[in-house]
Amino acid sequence: MSHPPPPLGDSHNFGRRVVRRGDRIEKPRTVGWEWLVLSKSSPLRRLLDERCAADPLGPGAFSFLPDLAFFPPPAPGATHGVVQAVALAPLPPTAPATLAPVVGRSLALWSWLGVGDLHWENLVLGIDPRGSIVFSPIDVELILADFALPTETRLLPDVDPDYAAFHRHAAGIRRALPVLGKPVPAPVVVAVASAYHATLGFLERHAAAISAVFAALPGLHETPIRVTLRGTSDYVRARSAPIWPPLLDEESEQLARGDIPYFFRCYGRPGIHWFTDPELSHTAHLPLEGDVPQLEPLLPVERGMRSPSRTRLREEGLFAVLAALDHRALAATHTEGDLTVNFGRRALTVTLPGGETLETRRDLGAHVGSVYLPCRCGEVASVFVPPVHKCKYDTHWTGA
Repeated sequence: MSHPPPPLGDSHNFGRRVVRRGDRIEKPRTVGWEWLVLSKSSPLRRLLDERCAADPLGPGAFSFLPDLAFFPPPAPGATHGVVQAVALAPLPPTAPATLAPVVGRSLALWSWLGVGDLHWENLVLGIDPRGSIVFSPIDVELILADFALPTETRLLPDVDPDYAAFHRHAAGIRRALPVLGKPVPAPVVVAVASAYHATLGFLERHAAAISAVFAALPGLHETPIRVTLRGTSDYVRARSAPIWPPLLDEESEQLARGDIPYFFRCYGRPGIHWFTDPELSHTAHLPLEGDVPQLEPLLPVERGMRSPSRTRLREEGLFAVLAALDHRALAATHTEGDLTVNFGRRALTVTLPGGETLETRRDLGAHVGSVYLPCRCGEVASVFVPPVHKCKYDTHWTGA
């Protein structure tokens, strides 16, 4: 007697779960955004490869992205998709300088595209059949958010007072620490920051073309973009004790049927939506006014994805990258690529390409958390991070 394959992840939308069948992953949700960034056949990937080959950033700059097949390519508004399972070899012993540009470019791309929820369990790190280092998410559900700091991707630890400990543990960049070092040496820190800054420059130079790719997507206005009202761990706790803020009726209803609540938005449409029937043919939305969660604006595709937050992402975001990897052992002045950083006693001073100088105090703990923890949760050499449900160094933290 054959047994059905075990489900992966949480239950959403009337008991639906991700399931692996051989070398394919069945996902009971849209995979449209994943196809756009994780398949070399997508118009976005083709554009990135074409433009970086003729740009100072250089050819192959986005080779850290996998090339996955989709069966078939996702249709607009589809609520189900099948994708090729990621197949990578573990990262062999390699010099930190080899991985540093990959980490910096990944930080920049996901921050600029507004891709969130990039905690360690959503990331793979390894070598693909082409011999390229892959450092990428496997689930892309939150996209086009107007981020002002790379901490909003969850690759770097946010300092949200309610979740600071969780974000420090689960920060996606900690996957790279076994190679980068702990602490990361100053030249390697600057190499990560240099790649971050250079990649943002590339994306800004080609913003109009990238925006045109999104604008031309047949499913732009129908493809769900997930909205997370609170962390999964909050919902788990809510099953046994009251939490704050109190659950919305729409959350309680989904929890009562055994699901982790799932909400989404659609580009250009108001409201936070959720499915109300097992066939996923009907939706409702939270009230548009009152004491309920409200949506932040998405990046304006029709205006070249331009936003005032882009300057903050480029300048304050650069300091956030440096501060997350900073350590009291780092000192002196280091140059990598076109970026020079001085680790002064109390200040960080950055000299940008062209000679412009930026400076800030060295303690930026109010804006970004340090990636250095006494534990090694998530800091593993395997392609996928093993589940971590309790950290022995923090009795208040539980994994996703």
